[in-house]
Amino acid sequence: MEIFVIFTTIIMSLFSVSGFVLNNSLTSIIRNKSESIEEVNVRVNSIPTHQLLKGETDSIQLSLKQWQVTPYLKLDLLELEGDRLKLNLREIKGITANNWQKALKSPVNIGWRMVMTENDLNKIIMSPPVQSIISKSTGNSSQSDFELLDLAFNLQPNNRIFLDSKIKLPIRGEEILNVHLELSMELKKGHTLIIKDLQGTLNNRQLSSKLLQGFADNINTQLSLRNLEKSGITMRILQLNTDKDKLEIAGFVHLKPDLDKVN
Repeated sequence: MEIFVIFTTIIMSLFSVSGFVLNNSLTSIIRNKSESIEEVNVRVNSIPTHQLLKGETDSIQLSLKQWQVTPYLKLDLLELEGDRLKLNLREIKGITANNWQKALKSPVNIGWRMVMTENDLNKIIMSPPVQSIISKSTGNSSQSDFELLDLAFNLQPNNRIFLDSKIKLPIRGEEILNVHLELSMELKKGHTLIIKDLQGTLNNRQLSSKLLQGFADNINTQLSLRNLEKSGITMRILQLNTDKDKLEIAGFVHLKPDLDKVN
């Protein structure tokens, strides 16, 4: 959701009170709102151009390379293509993850493609926000029940992933446990990622299939994009592909306005 708010804020900057912003200026805005970025390509289509003053564009296309979004999140490539935008300019200021729908006058459709390197994926996995999500998804009631010391993804071809982690459990004292997992990711109906063919070891000893299946079932319940729909976001993944050191995902997102706020 954080990257969504950042991107929305950038788009909102297009309709500044100082007048409409053209492609080159929007490029500068993106750079200023990023930790760092190597290359920005922007195309905003608005005919006639005075539509921008009303908060409307015919389409927008963005291509961002080597985009350091936050200290934890870096994307090797992000491509976005959106159709007609109609925004409520009065609601732009103060937009957050909880009130963004008020800024939309009509639904928005955006196609997207994202590429992330294995190295950058591992950095975000060990970030505090993601660690909090991992702790909740594994069913831990408190941080003391489970201490994750390290976690690394090793991407393989054909959506196969190896994971190596080091953990501590209270019942094992200060002993560091080495966990190795091998799994495949399967896309189901565009909205759910399924973990399958799971195998694993604990300190080089084979883990039971029953234990691994329970772990997979618990994680699978967290990986449905339909969880976003109650927030007005319909997202679908059309392509998922892993290579030796990169993860590529492509899909689309449909954003619904807050109908009570649309005039």
